[in-house]
Amino acid sequence: MKYVLSYFLLFCLCLTSCTSQKKLQTETPFEIGKASSQPYVGGREESGSGTELRIPVSLLENSDIVINEVYFRGKQVKALVNTVDNQNMIVVRIPNDSPESSETKDLLLNSDEAVISYLENGETKYAKVKGVKQKQPLIYKGAPKN
Repeated sequence: MKYVLSYFLLFCLCLTSCTSQKKLQTETPFEIGKASSQPYVGGREESGSGTELRIPVSLLENSDIVINEVYFRGKQVKALVNTVDNQNMIVVRIPNDSPESSETKDLLLNSDEAVISYLENGETKYAKVKGVKQKQPLIYKGAPKN
């Protein structure tokens, strides 16, 4: 009977030590601005629909920071930094039909939170973005019918 208790404790210890919990950084080497999300609907059926997420970031020109992915509302997408209105911004389009990501379940995010994964000095780190503002849906018009 005492072996059963020992095995049970060992099993519990193994479970807690093997978690793949992502450690969120409290300080990042770049500044994160006010993020916003906006649902979009294409004007044609093949255009699709989803959510566009914009996160302003201030990256240093000669920094070794590489933005990898964004986790938002159960989805995981590849992130790219673009210049919009003379400001560096992560802009991602998340189609509604993209599959749920198992990695986002570990993060326990609210609907107004996102996580940015970035590479710093060869190490993957994660930064939480809070207070993502929801904007009005953007509905594109379809092609004119002749």
